[in-house]
Amino acid sequence: MSEVQRVPVCHIQHDFEVSISEEGENGRFYINVDKSLNEVKEFTVAVSEEGTKFDISDGNGFQRVDRHLYSARLDGNEYRFRTMDEDYTGAAAPDEDIEWTAIDAINVPKLRYALGDSKGNCRVYGGTLQLERELKEAHRGEISSLKFFPSGEVVLSGSADMQLKLWSVLDGSCPRTFAGHRSAVSATCLIDRGRNFLSSSTDGTIRLWECGSGETLSVFSRREDSSDGVNCMCLRATCRGEASDMGENPLEFGTYGKHVLAGHSSGVMTLHDVFTKEQSSQIPSHFMSSCNTLTSDPKRDEYVYAGYQNGALAQWDLRNFSSPVSSVYINEGTPINHIYCESNELYVSSGLDTSLMLDLTADKGFIRSDLPTFLVSNDCKVAQYTSTPDRKHIIAVGDWGFCGKYGIHWRQTER
Repeated sequence: MSEVQRVPVCHIQHDFEVSISEEGENGRFYINVDKSLNEVKEFTVAVSEEGTKFDISDGNGFQRVDRHLYSARLDGNEYRFRTMDEDYTGAAAPDEDIEWTAIDAINVPKLRYALGDSKGNCRVYGGTLQLERELKEAHRGEISSLKFFPSGEVVLSGSADMQLKLWSVLDGSCPRTFAGHRSAVSATCLIDRGRNFLSSSTDGTIRLWECGSGETLSVFSRREDSSDGVNCMCLRATCRGEASDMGENPLEFGTYGKHVLAGHSSGVMTLHDVFTKEQSSQIPSHFMSSCNTLTSDPKRDEYVYAGYQNGALAQWDLRNFSSPVSSVYINEGTPINHIYCESNELYVSSGLDTSLMLDLTADKGFIRSDLPTFLVSNDCKVAQYTSTPDRKHIIAVGDWGFCGKYGIHWRQTER
């Protein structure tokens, strides 16, 4: 593996488009570049010629690329800034005290979004963020995960209160509660159509559940340290065999060929065969820091991406765990909160106020550090991302009720 690259981080004044469109010849806005955690350099951009010309001193530049995309060249580094196609913050959360912590989306039988907050409440919205169902006090702690079932009429919620619950979107009822974890639920994964699902917890376990009975069918943990907390996980379908659709338990369906990758508090990652119940591999703690978030590459089954507490972001090949395939640091020393892979792009939430997209190379999915695209918001901490079902937009949610919709289809046409 080559030397770990550093992604230069910068922030643009969140309402800079107002300066461009309304202030005319006298408009100006600011861009801050984080030289380090303790050093910030400020650039002033002057607007002229009715918002069509931008001036920065010392040979730096700024320009508009398209309706929601801008680029800047500052001290030899290139940056891009993506503004929102839609800002749903006011519609989704009239009360700015809301801190969104989880999101999922589906388009069956129609477009819906499920959002959860830090106080244990869940809401289901229609396609234009009109409220359809409110589940007040769904849990007694922060919502960490929401997953729609394929029908679009049932939602699975996981929470810091150690429980998981099924919810009817149609009437708001809770037909099933799943209890067994001894610490916060950190993530969930549906298996096929959801008769079975997996949940991970900071108690160090991953549980395989059966929805109809509410039973735990199996418990996975790290063989070398069963109490090593699981902060995140992702499900991989390594093969789709014909051997059997049922596991060793008659309540188990669709587990053949499925592996779950767990990211632990120690920084170790473990790979478990859901069908055989064996720990098949262990990836060492390469960065000596907690693994906070995982995402899989939908185009390349062999690759996964991991974000760490110390700001490291790494691509791993599940066929060879000796070292990361590619890796970068974003604000080294600042935690990676959440990552999400979509359309050869990796969306990253870092620290309290940084949200960005990094390109992945078309052939091997390597992480590129040379042209970061920053998602413009009012310096909100993003908790989670998800894509719209048509794969044309990314939805980001976070504190202060933030809910923003960013376009991704321009990347596909640009390539």
